[in-house]
Amino acid sequence: MISQTLGMYFALRFAKIMLGMLLAMLFLIITVDFIEQLRKVTEKSDISIGMIYLVSLLRAPIFLEKAFPFGCLFAAMITLTQLNQKMELVVARAAGVSVWQFLLPLSICAALIGVFATTIYNPLAIKAINHADEISAEIFGGKKARQNVNRKNVWIRQKTDSKSAVINAGISRNGGKILDDVKIIEFNSKGFVATRIDARQAIYKGKYWELIDVSQSTDEGIAEQFDSRKFPTNLSSDSILGAVSDPETVNFWELKSTAEKVKNFGVNPGPYLVRYHSLTALPLFLVSMVLIAATVSLRFVRFGQSGRMILGGILSGFVLYVMTKLVTSLGSNDIMPPIAAAWAPSVVAILFGMSILLHQEDG
Repeated sequence: MISQTLGMYFALRFAKIMLGMLLAMLFLIITVDFIEQLRKVTEKSDISIGMIYLVSLLRAPIFLEKAFPFGCLFAAMITLTQLNQKMELVVARAAGVSVWQFLLPLSICAALIGVFATTIYNPLAIKAINHADEISAEIFGGKKARQNVNRKNVWIRQKTDSKSAVINAGISRNGGKILDDVKIIEFNSKGFVATRIDARQAIYKGKYWELIDVSQSTDEGIAEQFDSRKFPTNLSSDSILGAVSDPETVNFWELKSTAEKVKNFGVNPGPYLVRYHSLTALPLFLVSMVLIAATVSLRFVRFGQSGRMILGGILSGFVLYVMTKLVTSLGSNDIMPPIAAAWAPSVVAILFGMSILLHQEDG
């Protein structure tokens, strides 16, 4: 049985390498996004470099979240390779420590990282990108705000007894209760365009939208300007949420309730449930990455085929990632149950890794 001291040594070594890889990827993401932001704002000299960098800094965590599995894979490969090259695993094997025993600390550490990423990191990353959206809307405004936020345009349709309207917004925030870069086309009872309204911002107030910096023109060619005006609506907050929300922008703790709300509105809740179960399964998915790394990292010294083995590990991780995306897409479209779509890749990867390790160790 592996001692507590040796187990802590393996786990801490893995955790340090994992942290270093995530910080390196975070720096790379921030740098690339910052350069892209600079390219887009060259026309506006009144925007400070610090504010642009802050936007990139706040946007980076949500992109880094997608890199956790690969960070875990590479960290486990590097950890096991270094331990092997320094003959530490050879000594551990000679002392009677099996492969399962020295992989246990790494697996526990990976699972704890997954729990942290799901329960704490994900909500903080969502808050950060929402704050980045607010800053983008404030400092860029209009079309520039739309260019600097990676969100698709939002379309909302509302209908009353006598009129109907289509609302388009470049940016949606706070569950659709705040819209930026707004365009509204209002139709009369006969279905003809009656009014076009452009506004910098629309804020949902329950029974109406409060429009800010409004430019309005009618079908008769009459144009008017308003600092603010009310635009009636019969939409509920749940119906707006169902129309504009994206599972990627809802934090872990709110995903199940959001799925219920969009289901009541008549929208497919599958993407929200798949996202919820995928985050729940993340600790197990990271453990599967450790096992895949072990299948290509434990026999370097014995055979000297490190280059081919590392390439095999990278390809295995890539195939698993593609398979995960494919299966979750099936779950999001109700082709298979969301819980099965979210958990299947992790379970299959763990069984695959255990099978290869059993074959390598026991023949």
